Amino acid sequence: MSETILAYGEFFEDKISPASLEILTPLWEISRSLQKKLLLLILSDDLKRVKEDNSLKRALCDEILVIEHQELKEFRDDLYSRVLSFVAREFHPYGFFFPATLQGLALAPRIAAELGVGLCAHVNALELEGERLIMMRPTFGDNIIAKLYSETYPIMATLALGAFSTKEGSENPIIKKFNLPQDFDWSSKMKVRAKRKTKKEINRLSVAKVVVAGGLGLKSKENFLKLFELAKYLEGEVGATRPVCYAGWTEEDRMIGISGVSVKPKLYLGFGISGAIQHTVGMENSEFIIAINTDEGAPLVKMAHVAIIADAEKILNYILKKLKS
Repeated sequence: MSETILAYGEFFEDKISPASLEILTPLWEISRSLQKKLLLLILSDDLKRVKEDNSLKRALCDEILVIEHQELKEFRDDLYSRVLSFVAREFHPYGFFFPATLQGLALAPRIAAELGVGLCAHVNALELEGERLIMMRPTFGDNIIAKLYSETYPIMATLALGAFSTKEGSENPIIKKFNLPQDFDWSSKMKVRAKRKTKKEINRLSVAKVVVAGGLGLKSKENFLKLFELAKYLEGEVGATRPVCYAGWTEEDRMIGISGVSVKPKLYLGFGISGAIQHTVGMENSEFIIAINTDEGAPLVKMAHVAIIADAEKILNYILKKLKS
């Protein structure tokens, strides 16, 4: 085992993913405690474009290693995992960590299987017990937090989106090109025939300054969808509780809580949300919380800075009427 910790830097459309910068925050603290070097690993077809990304200028790591090859222009699971597995074998790192993005969730299991090690998914907290890394994640329907550790190395995990705040380093990290052997197999069984941009709007819930969230107290999907109209007025994003997502009122990537996204907005408005712990742990760091609920004993009402004891549907309709006029 070497004196390094590896983090996967997802580089897509000439930009580093904010999620990759986010996971550096806890890993930096772990690397300092263990006196290990933290490396951000990026795969790209153009080293110059990586160097031009201003977001990397203050990335919280010691070095940025870039593997450059024309075959890395498009993301392909089999090739990317082969490259990253090779790098892991070269460095023998203490740990190899991925953001829980679509890419991260595709790559981490493949690499763990290739290396013959364990993998902990959707970790939302890290702590050290001596030199043992403890990884915490929700389990049993999000009712308890499991504390796990790995008996294999490298330690591998995907880190939950929005669970950590992005911090900047005090100095620009060194960006180096990492060369693979000349006889490395760059082939892939996957062929990219065409690319189309999704019509679905990008969800920026984890970084939103204003979050309007809804629970089953809104009574219907029709009422819940009105939150998107309110979010446009407030230049915010829409969040939801787990029961709302499971009821099909909105996509699961809008779920706030242990098994969803953690948010830290300046303003959080909760419509018809009782405030089960599975939800509140994902929004408890909001700067200002307004809760609208008929139950004055609801947990979210008790933790709110301002509570409106009223029917959430009626209050939402009233607010929208006032904004429109």
